[in-house]
Amino acid sequence: MKKELQSRLSRYTAAAAAVVGAVTGANSQIVYTDVTPDETHDPANNAGVEFGLLDINNDAVLDFYVYSRDTTIAGTGTVKFTAVAPYGALGNAVAGDAPSGYNYAFALTSGTAISAATAWITPASSGALSMALTLDGAFPYASYWNNGVTDKYLGLKFFVGGNAHYGWARLDVTAAGDVFTIKDYAYNGTADAAINAGQMAGINTMELESLLQFVNQSDNSVKVVINGGLTEGTISLVSAAGQVVSTGKVDSDEYTVSLNGLSAGIYVISAQFAEGTMTKKVIVH
Repeated sequence: MKKELQSRLSRYTAAAAAVVGAVTGANSQIVYTDVTPDETHDPANNAGVEFGLLDINNDAVLDFYVYSRDTTIAGTGTVKFTAVAPYGALGNAVAGDAPSGYNYAFALTSGTAISAATAWITPASSGALSMALTLDGAFPYASYWNNGVTDKYLGLKFFVGGNAHYGWARLDVTAAGDVFTIKDYAYNGTADAAINAGQMAGINTMELESLLQFVNQSDNSVKVVINGGLTEGTISLVSAAGQVVSTGKVDSDEYTVSLNGLSAGIYVISAQFAEGTMTKKVIVH
């Protein structure tokens, strides 16, 4: 398993850190990243195992990984599961509990507070927390993500420069237990400050989708559509090396980011508003 993950990491190139602007308000340091299109991971597509990588603050350092497996164990049966594991900095943890010694990741609902007061599990090296598990189609353990879960949140704690930050990732897990979808994630850029599951600068993710949209265009550009409620906007395109490729002020309800002429790689569109910062990763082939 570890060798397979290392192989994935060797091909993984994260975008540069999304810039948190000098904005005001209690939620000004919350940075949101939309995963577009949603990343669905099915182990049937990769020899029975699949990894989803989470770099919560987009700094090219992996913080967590979600993985699923579909395998047959002699004398046991067909096992399908999804799990989440901290990676990177020592102390990275996932919200959960451990009844009977088994680590289970919580499936948080929108609005649940994520902070130092949350129950955290930091498993030993290469350890993981179960999200969903089936054995021959049955549920032998009471994992919180069993039976098919939609739009629930992982609570995440990760360290940057020795400081703890709190965040979330929104996922679906199918009833079979081994196919998961990563939709978006966010974190509070202020060390030790709390965040609510689904929170993006005081706006939950469901509301956000109606306020700001990133639309891929046929002319190799991305149109950012602002549907009101967001003010003092600046939109920048940042390369994986941290270079600001382009930037501009938002003076209407649409802003177009051109990807023409760029070198192949992963970029971040950082949309900064007085209410907070949102980012989108884009791949240029």
